[in-house]
Amino acid sequence: MLVFYVKIWMMFFMFAMVKAIVPRYRYDQLMRLGWKIFLPTSLVAVIVIGYYVAFLAPAATHTVAGG
Repeated sequence: MLVFYVKIWMMFFMFAMVKAIVPRYRYDQLMRLGWKIFLPTSLVAVIVIGYYVAFLAPAATHTVAGG
């Protein structure tokens, strides 16, 4: 039972630290992050992964499973 209480306390402590450390963003700040940082980053990731899969991936990944 002691292990259970220690785990609960650790989870509470972790959530409290996250709440204390991570800043609260306003709606306009979240929109700016989304459009200027997250969207371009995700598009670059899609292009890089697509290029890797299409041209650089080993030939074994292009075979049909089971035959």
